[in-house]
Amino acid sequence: WLDESIIQDITPKLLGDWPNTYTYTKALSEYLIQQEKGNLNIAIIRPSIVGASWHEPFPGWIDSFNGTSGIFVAAGKGILRTCIANNEAVADMIPVDVAINLTLAAGWYTAVHRPKNLMVYNCTTGGINPFFWGEMEQCVMSTFKRNPLEQAFRTPNAHLTSNYLINQYWITVSHKAPAIL
Repeated sequence: WLDESIIQDITPKLLGDWPNTYTYTKALSEYLIQQEKGNLNIAIIRPSIVGASWHEPFPGWIDSFNGTSGIFVAAGKGILRTCIANNEAVADMIPVDVAINLTLAAGWYTAVHRPKNLMVYNCTTGGINPFFWGEMEQCVMSTFKRNPLEQAFRTPNAHLTSNYLINQYWITVSHKAPAIL
């Protein structure tokens, strides 16, 4: 309901040291929970990027094409050909069943042991077992080449690049030109 120019003016002031509105609003939510929890025993689960399942209900299960799952499927169908990403950055993905199991375990622990302090669980792998976006690109592409998706638009051949100009070139050649044709 605010004018766009007002939003652009106040956003940097509100964010302070937070990198974006997503992390800022998550921090606000956690702060609100801490302030308003009263005598309730509360636990906060902080999963990194939630992806397809590891084991349950079966390996690779997803219930939507949101987030990285949608990007991977678009790449596997040959629709997405380029994406901006830092190949050396950690792709800190957690299988959905791992995040759910942690949530259940944390809920049980909180209910049974009733810790006095708010418990915060970071559900990540990056610090222990880092997997990089460059590696992710190779794994995803090799998987789809070995096991092609049905009704693919074209052969999977997506590439990650951190170079804006290279990405724009591939968008023009691989996305816009075929769309125009």
